Amino acid sequence: MTYKDYIQRILKYLFWGVLIGLVLLLFVSWVLSIYVDGVQGLLTYRGIRWMCVNIVPNFSEVHIAKMLLGLMAMSVLRESGILRAFRSHLSLKQRRALQITGVSVLVVLSLFSLLLILPDAVLLSAFGSIQHSAFSKGLYGLIACLTIFIGMVYGYTSGRFSTMHDFVHAHVSIFSAMPNYFVMLFFASQFLGCLNFTGILPLLGDDGTVFHILKGLLYNGSLLLYILLAL
Repeated sequence: MTYKDYIQRILKYLFWGVLIGLVLLLFVSWVLSIYVDGVQGLLTYRGIRWMCVNIVPNFSEVHIAKMLLGLMAMSVLRESGILRAFRSHLSLKQRRALQITGVSVLVVLSLFSLLLILPDAVLLSAFGSIQHSAFSKGLYGLIACLTIFIGMVYGYTSGRFSTMHDFVHAHVSIFSAMPNYFVMLFFASQFLGCLNFTGILPLLGDDGTVFHILKGLLYNGSLLLYILLAL
């Protein structure tokens, strides 16, 4: 078995685990709400109303915009061929493309550095620090855009991208390889939202650690596995 086969198996178990966990939570919370004070049952009148109202709010807790931007960046890198350039013998055109890309990145980074070190730097906070500055708040978006820029420059100079269709397709090609992720993301958001509503974890002494571990595993951990599967 290849590593991708193992990843597919893990993701399959994870998906079924979320579905089974959601169904079990419905009945477990209902039983506990009868005998344990402080537990909200999902199959009670209040629980049913809550689930009907919070389907979309639960899903909105997922930072979809961040995920989509990150996936677009990975998609451009994958389609540009730069990820495979370091694992094979490079042609003269590929070496020149890497050199041009490297110089372009240095120029961009130098310009951003000036926006951080010049007097009255526009990307710093009102107190002249990086903390709580425009730079720190937009760091994720800046890194994603820089990644897209790297892929676009290399893809164009190496000949991988030549038409507008190539540029547009490069941003979205990875999505066709991971539709299952968004399905699992929906059910995972419902499971976590319901788990938080029931109040079961605080009664077990959890201070939020277990909940955040589950959230990281279902949202970010599964995303990483799907990306590895798609690359």
